[in-house]
Amino acid sequence: MKKAIIFVAVGCVAVSNAASLRSMEPEGEGPIEGYPQGGVPILPEHLDFADGVKTSDFVFDVTARTPNQGGGGTVQARESPNTPALQGQGIALSLFTIEEGAQNLIHYHPRATELLYVIKGTIEVAFTDTRGVLHANTVKAGQATVFPRALLHFQRNIGKGTSQYISMLNSENPGVMSFPRVFATLPSDILAQALRTPEKEIKELQARVVPPQLTEGGENPDYDGAAGDNGNAPVPAFGGYYKAPEKGDKEKSELYALLKKYLKK
Repeated sequence: MKKAIIFVAVGCVAVSNAASLRSMEPEGEGPIEGYPQGGVPILPEHLDFADGVKTSDFVFDVTARTPNQGGGGTVQARESPNTPALQGQGIALSLFTIEEGAQNLIHYHPRATELLYVIKGTIEVAFTDTRGVLHANTVKAGQATVFPRALLHFQRNIGKGTSQYISMLNSENPGVMSFPRVFATLPSDILAQALRTPEKEIKELQARVVPPQLTEGGENPDYDGAAGDNGNAPVPAFGGYYKAPEKGDKEKSELYALLKKYLKK
């Protein structure tokens, strides 16, 4: 009985407080038009789709997006800022076109899991989990793979000719943190200590991978340009990339010779 009295008393106090708060509102001011009674905005994720989206917006041309161009290929992204129909839907996508031997830089998405579907070609993919285990696979046209949220991963074209795949992410603003850009922006002395490498060598590496727009003065003559203007586009083959044979009918001796040549690089 005592508990019931206490609950009733608390309820009366809550109602009284709510009423007094309403009485403090300036005269003539009510809820903002288009918002619910409490003044809390109706977010896109609480609606079927974002306010103002037209029927025609639900079809959009991915290839019409201005590509993020690197020395090894392009990325054409569709996210909520550039695609109204995606607002509040918790999804984004990117179309990748990767040249032979090129690589989509090591990176991670802080706010999304990635599902990747290969349209054309054969790619090598891998991610590292929190136990330090590398999960590497080969994915061919018609196959798909998944990269768990916020884990470092990459894709590389190991087939003959250009590869193409589409990446789907379960966030309308997944974010992307490419390893070279992160590496380039960390203090050189911290990296030198962590990698047990002379700081001079660290600075040389940083200068090579950071685009001018990410430097204080907006200039960096040492940037190699491989990852494009933004420093996060696909990069071309480098060093000991092992190209796929022209045909699948090479003799065993020829394959051994190719492998021997590759291992010497």
